Amino acid sequence: AQMALPVDRRNGASAHRPAPAAPAPRVEPVPEPAPMPVAAPEWVRRVTTAAVLAVALVAAVASYEHMRALAELAGEGWRSWLLPISVDGLAVAASMTMLVRRRAGEKSGALAWSALLLGLGASLAANAAAAEPTVVGGLVAAWPPVGLLLAYELLMQQPSGRPGVQTVRPGAVQPLERTER
Repeated sequence: AQMALPVDRRNGASAHRPAPAAPAPRVEPVPEPAPMPVAAPEWVRRVTTAAVLAVALVAAVASYEHMRALAELAGEGWRSWLLPISVDGLAVAASMTMLVRRRAGEKSGALAWSALLLGLGASLAANAAAAEPTVVGGLVAAWPPVGLLLAYELLMQQPSGRPGVQTVRPGAVQPLERTER
């Protein structure tokens, strides 16, 4: 009888052993999409828009005259009517930039916020400087730009229920585009 010798099976000459299983691919959980804000009823948006327009009209008339008078006092002469347009125009441009960026799902941005605060600050300072030199006079004169900012922000916080502005980097793939084959 032959004696069985121990066989080293690591050299590959022996029976095939299955290779160790590869680790399972790591699957990242897919985050759930953020819930869409509930749109304000159309009549609410219309009433709010009308209120903002009324506040804007009051602010424009009061603020315009304060800034024009201050520019005239500063010796600007015929150009005094331009100063209010440049100050309020900056605030409007900043507000519209913020609106477009918000609806595109982007942050408002430091430049837009800086321009808005600078425009409103200049308007506030001009209104306060042109006011009667009393506390009540200063508060009444300062109110139009503050009221306009608050009214505008309230309007912007109402969800519209419409998709935002679609912005795409040149050459980027449009995820919602259908391609015909």
